[in-house]
Amino acid sequence: MLRVLLYVMIGFVALWLMIVVRSHQSLFLDEHDPPYNSAIPRVSSIRKTAEVKEKSSSLSLSSSSRNSPNKSPAWDEILTRAKDKQQHCTELDTNFQGFDTRTMEIFGPDKLELATLPAFGIIDALESHNFDHDDNAKWRCQLPPETECEESQMTAIFMAYNPDRLGITLKEIRRMLSPDVFFNLIKEVIIVWNGPRCIDESKEGEELLAFAKERSDELRIVYPLKMGFPNDLMNRYHPDVVKVKTKAILYYDDDGPFYKYPAVQGGFELWKRNARAQIGAMSRNINYSERQAQERTALFGDEPNDKHFISQCDNLQDKVAYNFYYFANYDANMVLPSGSMLHSNYLCFLWHPALAQIRDFVLKHPVHPDDITVSTIVSQLGGRAPKVYSRRLNAPDASAQKKGRRLSEADDHHKDCEATPEETNKDGEAKPKGAGIGGICWDCGSGMTEKKQIWADLRSQAINTLMRYFGSINSGSIGWCEQGSEFYDPKKDGRCHPVMAKQGQLSWMNSDGTPKDTCP
Repeated sequence: MLRVLLYVMIGFVALWLMIVVRSHQSLFLDEHDPPYNSAIPRVSSIRKTAEVKEKSSSLSLSSSSRNSPNKSPAWDEILTRAKDKQQHCTELDTNFQGFDTRTMEIFGPDKLELATLPAFGIIDALESHNFDHDDNAKWRCQLPPETECEESQMTAIFMAYNPDRLGITLKEIRRMLSPDVFFNLIKEVIIVWNGPRCIDESKEGEELLAFAKERSDELRIVYPLKMGFPNDLMNRYHPDVVKVKTKAILYYDDDGPFYKYPAVQGGFELWKRNARAQIGAMSRNINYSERQAQERTALFGDEPNDKHFISQCDNLQDKVAYNFYYFANYDANMVLPSGSMLHSNYLCFLWHPALAQIRDFVLKHPVHPDDITVSTIVSQLGGRAPKVYSRRLNAPDASAQKKGRRLSEADDHHKDCEATPEETNKDGEAKPKGAGIGGICWDCGSGMTEKKQIWADLRSQAINTLMRYFGSINSGSIGWCEQGSEFYDPKKDGRCHPVMAKQGQLSWMNSDGTPKDTCP
């Protein structure tokens, strides 16, 4: 009897073990073996799914942004570049002593608190931004094509704020809209009125309003402050403010300097062949630190190359300086607004919500560096430095040669406070002496004054902040003169000699001033 009970108990235990083993067989399967019952999930699969969900949850925002149809691949190019430069910077020795962020006096006893941006802040800005939340139609930005060979007209945008200065602006607008002067190169002129005063507070303003009414199909005045925007130099780049009808945009400040048709046409033809680049006539280079200069040389030696980026590290003595001593042809890292040309596609990027932190910096910084900001963003997006055109394009001075007078570089070199007849604010009248860029005449007087030094220091601080935010700076422009040509001289500032080209010296223009058929 006991033996029977023992057999029964053994059989029961064996049956129970078999049931347990079969019901839990998936626990012991190899990762690559098929499950005993596909309806019963494996523990390893459950654990992996949980890990994926956890990882997906923590990265959902960046993953969504990365795969969003609203996100241009150009954003990823910037992000990849910033991460590569950040990694490069971490591999270098740390000997940084701190940037010069002292509080400076400017034109008075009031102290300034300088706005700033975090080093490599663009990484967090792009990774944390949810592109799926952006308005699909408004912020689906697209890079321009490399060329726009079929384009024939531009939109000219003037930023203005002072009704007492509108006489200068009006005369230039009349000139631009005259078929006998600009040959229908300008399709439309837009004035971005960025001041609190009314335009009609001056006689010149009343004349401008009357002319705008008369030529309403060619001249518009827009009022961003009435549209709810702050008084911001970036307003001229907002797509909802300007609403341009052409792909090419020509920018001017209200007091110029303005350029004659041959020079502007030469710049426009250069833009058509390089539509992804910012085009400028008044260009500045930025002096690298010693380490950065060595890095630049290691990248491409002394050969001109405008498609590299030099790292700007936060943990090193990478402190660049704003070079205002001459307008650069080669090696320019940025351009000033007057005479600059830009593809309209870039307006979407410049005011994209992902770059709100940069625009806030421009608004709060004492020098409001919209020019270097636009040049930096466009070069980061397009992957290249600005292109430079000659703001004077005169016929060869045969009369001077006949008289035996040697044409010197001084004849071609532009000074900030001394306009040539081709760079006039009024028809036939040169810009008043002393009215230099930024209200400072850099060439007047002797040496560096306190005001000049303070302004230069503030500009340099703003440039360093922007470069550190992206973690890199473009390698500089290639000038209007072709390397190896008779006009190229690497021993001279700007490398182009003469500094300002004459008709027949531009490789994309014919000797009679007409554009060549080749594009690109």
